[in-house]
Order: sequence, then C-alpha cells, then structure tokens
Amino acid sequence: MLQGMEYREWINSKLEINKELLYLTRQDVLDLNLTDDEITEMTKEGMVAYSTDNAEMPAKIGIHPLKDTLMHAMPANMKTLSSAGIKWGCCFPDNMPRFGYTQTTCTLILNDYQSGAAISFMDADYITRVRTAAVALLSCKVFARQDFKTMGMIGCGVQGKQQVSMVARAYPQIEKIYIYDRFEAAQDALIEECQKYTKAEFIKCGWEELARNSEVIFSAAYIPSVPNPQIKDEWLPKKGQTIIASDCHTHYEDVSIKAADKYYCDSIEEHELFVTYGMYPWGLPPITGETGAALAGVVPGRENDDEFIFVNNVGMAVEDIVVARKIFDTALERGIGTKMPL
Repeated sequence: MLQGMEYREWINSKLEINKELLYLTRQDVLDLNLTDDEITEMTKEGMVAYSTDNAEMPAKIGIHPLKDTLMHAMPANMKTLSSAGIKWGCCFPDNMPRFGYTQTTCTLILNDYQSGAAISFMDADYITRVRTAAVALLSCKVFARQDFKTMGMIGCGVQGKQQVSMVARAYPQIEKIYIYDRFEAAQDALIEECQKYTKAEFIKCGWEELARNSEVIFSAAYIPSVPNPQIKDEWLPKKGQTIIASDCHTHYEDVSIKAADKYYCDSIEEHELFVTYGMYPWGLPPITGETGAALAGVVPGRENDDEFIFVNNVGMAVEDIVVARKIFDTALERGIGTKMPL
C-alpha cells in the first residue's frame, strides 16, 4: 500500500484535500463487498502493529449517558500505513426494543496523514461489526484447539451473526453451535442467516447448556457498568476450553476467569483504564500477553490441548483505522461515495 507523500499525492489526484472530503453512507460501505480474508488480514495487521509499537493508540475514553450505555472516542495512528483518524463508537443495549435498530452505532473520521485535514466521514457500523468478528476469529486461530467441534455464541445480534458466519466458514468441522440471546427472535434470525455457512446443528439454549457443551465460547452482548455473571463456575468444563469475549467479564464469575491457565487481552492499557471505570470490580487476573503479541509470535498462544484460556478483546481503534483505510481507498478508486465541501 502507498505511504507518505506518495499516498497523499494519490489521494489529492482524486479528492482535493482540505477543500472536500469523501462521505460514505452505510450502503456505500456495504457496496464495496470486502471479503472475510481482506478484513481478517487488515485487522491482524492493526493488532500486530499495536502490540509491536508500530502504532499509536491511547486507551479509549468514554461517556455513559444512560445506565449500561457507552460512547467511546477511539483515535489511532497506523504508522505503517500513513493512516490516522478517530471512531466515535456507541452502544445502547435497548435500541432494538425502543427504536427498532441495532445497539451499536458508529461513525469514523479519516484524516490526511501529512496535514491533519479530514478526508473522509463514514458510517462505521460495518467496520465495527466485521473487525470485531475478525478479532474473534484470529483469537480462535491462536488460542483454541483447532479440532474443536462445538462452539457457543452469547448474543445473536448483528455481531453474533458475523462471528458465527466467519468462524463457521473457517472451521467446517464444527458439528454443534449453541446460541443464547435474551430475545428468541434474535436466535431465530441468526440461524436463518448463518445456516447456509455450515452443516452444524444450531441449538437454542440457556446459559448452562451453552457453558457445559461448548469447547469454544464467543460472546458479543452489551457491557454493563458492573459485571452481572450468569454463567456459574461449575458449569464450565475448563480443561481444553477457550473463552473469547468481546464484552469484558460480563458473563463469567471472577473465580472462573482467574482459574484460566492463560489470560489475554487486546490492549493492556485499555483494560487497566477500564479498571478505574469500575468495569472490573474484582480486578484483572495476571495477563499472559496481548492478543496481537500472540499473533506476532512475541508471546505464546495455546501450547497444549488441556489449557483453559480466557481471551478478553474489547476492540481497538487500530483495527478500525486499517479497515477504514481499505474502505476509503477502494471507494475513491471506484468512485463510490459523495464528495462534500469542507
């Protein structure tokens, strides 16, 4: 990919920097039809860059207007790509019953790396959905037993569907997929959308059945201000099990998390900040390393079939910016989007 002044000159040949920006709607972004492989490779690049000091990303700060809601500011500088910007990510769990749309809504500003001028404003719901699922898949590849045949999915909304579809396509040997959501309609919708990607049997179930029977558990539900665990420690087999969370410690008792042989997170700095927010009232366990460091081979991932591994990925701005750069470049090349005056 182009970098430095060469990249700026390419952009300026298609968009007059500091006089106009490229506005990309939700549909514009979807119309680009990026592949799972493209998304996964870019997401990996962002995670590895962060954990190897090739990116600048302060821990996300946020506000919390209503109970159990969040609005996070997520800036990042991808040094290896000459790309920088900020995502404004919001999660309001009751959006669907109250207003009829998803709990997560996000927008993103991409900036010219040489001057700081805004070059694009885009919907980032898609970016958030696919990069989060890519992080879960990448975590599965480095931390899970690769012969697993059962998985669980907690949360069956937009993110749950994306995670199941990506993991199911990557692991065709999966035989059973246990799913839980507080809305049964969401479970039905996930099955309808994801069955085409797998021959596995979908099982709608409660917390205990999912915990006892899933070799790998994924979760993508809302993050309450204080964890409210629903999965009892005795339900988890632990031996050889992998838990990959996108929603902090929400569903698990502290004793379960601290029983893990290895505990990883995507950003140590972010999680230490979240401790000060009260999101980890019982504290963090010893951290084996960052997920990106394991992907880079800097720290070990799974080393034997018996390890119980807990992975806590809350999402990072570097992932958003690498995907946003691909979206911006592709849209500019194809003439997709609307050029708007600054």
